[in-house]
Amino acid sequence: MKLPWVLQHPPLRVILVLTAMAGVAVGLVIPFLTLTARDRGVSLDAIGVMASSYLIAQMLLQLPMGVLSDRIGRRLPIALGLLVEAGATVGYITADSALSFITLRVVQGVGLAMLYPALRALIVDVTPNERRGQAYAGFGAAYSAGLLFAPMLGGIVAETVGVNALFLSAAAVEVLVAIGGLVFLQGDAGPRPVVATGETERIPFRALLVAPLIGAFILSFASQFQIGLFSGIWSIYLADIGASDFEVGLSFSTFSIAYLLIAPVGGRLADAGARWRRLLVANLLISGIIIIYGLVPSVPVILLLGLVEGAIATVQQPSLDAYLASVSDPRIQGRVQGAFTTIGMTGAAVSAFLGSVLYGIAPVIPFLTGGVVLGLLTAVAVLRFIRPTELSGYRLQPAPVAAVASSDTDAR
Repeated sequence: MKLPWVLQHPPLRVILVLTAMAGVAVGLVIPFLTLTARDRGVSLDAIGVMASSYLIAQMLLQLPMGVLSDRIGRRLPIALGLLVEAGATVGYITADSALSFITLRVVQGVGLAMLYPALRALIVDVTPNERRGQAYAGFGAAYSAGLLFAPMLGGIVAETVGVNALFLSAAAVEVLVAIGGLVFLQGDAGPRPVVATGETERIPFRALLVAPLIGAFILSFASQFQIGLFSGIWSIYLADIGASDFEVGLSFSTFSIAYLLIAPVGGRLADAGARWRRLLVANLLISGIIIIYGLVPSVPVILLLGLVEGAIATVQQPSLDAYLASVSDPRIQGRVQGAFTTIGMTGAAVSAFLGSVLYGIAPVIPFLTGGVVLGLLTAVAVLRFIRPTELSGYRLQPAPVAAVASSDTDAR
């Protein structure tokens, strides 16, 4: 049986394996981090600060880290970011105060700021424009594969031997992924040839303010607003409506199950035809699901909705990522990815503390707020910026460097 294109392409295959392992590390810990903080005496308000500080660190650093990856290559930022995250994860074993949890979460934010723009830009570096929807769908599926069983396993471990074993296990996985990145990305994640010519310095930052990119940036803000809003309260909400530790972990896995199974179809859809229709419909559907999460406080219903949301996201996220790459200048791909993720983290940081405040008023309010914000900003971004761009076939630059095309020809 012929393998999917994303697994035939050697550089992308390495990226996907490392991404899946990183997903395992996150999946083991993240469902239980806020619960652990609360169990150790951290207040709900401090948990909101903890979530927002993690996002603010990313907001401040992802753009400069993206620029750095254009200059020195992708490999070192990826590896160093993972090692920083591993160090912070180990620190949770002894964390026993709001200050310690907040500080460690900031350190993790620094690690992710180093890692994420470089990793996203690397995917663009090694894939052609007409395949990037599939590449980003594969990226999301790999991460989802890592998340698939890790939260459920984390729930079992938390109930049997305690959460400290989760922190230690996750840190060990992050160290292994960092080593794997240093070893296996040597030929594909070095400095880009265009940087050596000085072209990056001659491209002003106002190049990020063209209409095609503004639409993508608004959607990044809208999507990450949801992440921040629920980062501090999701596990608490499920626990408050009667979910067990296992069901809390399972709530993270249901999304991943759907994403993993449907990602090949979603990736092909992201590479076919105008993307603005799919972005508009998918985001409006997701906004409705977010509202229902709060209106129907039933654990089985929430788990089922997670499957539906994951299926929709297999079309939505690759469509947005592929659109962004198609209207980005390849000479400053790290900068564009850094700006995209920085603006997303701004949305998440704005909403992170807001989530706990709104939850304190009534559990349904953060869900209503998240759904409305996503729907309204999607309409503005897609109908004002992205739809005119797609109709005109706007592109900032031709497809990237010839080396990418030649490696991709072999993969086909």
